[in-house]
Amino acid sequence: MNEKEFCKYVGRVIRNLRINRGFYNLTLFSLKNNIPSSTLSRIEIGQNEAQLETLKKITDGLGITLKDLFLEVEKNMQNKKPRVSEARNCR
Repeated sequence: MNEKEFCKYVGRVIRNLRINRGFYNLTLFSLKNNIPSSTLSRIEIGQNEAQLETLKKITDGLGITLKDLFLEVEKNMQNKKPRVSEARNCR
């Protein structure tokens, strides 16, 4: 998997986690968590690589840790599909 594919994968997992937790509106989630909506949108579609600070804002907004996010990404990579399990919480 190259870097661009990885960014798309991470973005899909973030989007699925956001929606799975009831944050259906990207713009409202972005505003609430002080993330430009254009930035979050580009991360979710895999166009931009997320900065660590932005990932922290995203995970805080989702009520999970960075560790939870990366465990979810790793779990989904093993399944070859960006599906979201019942988790506890590119340029």
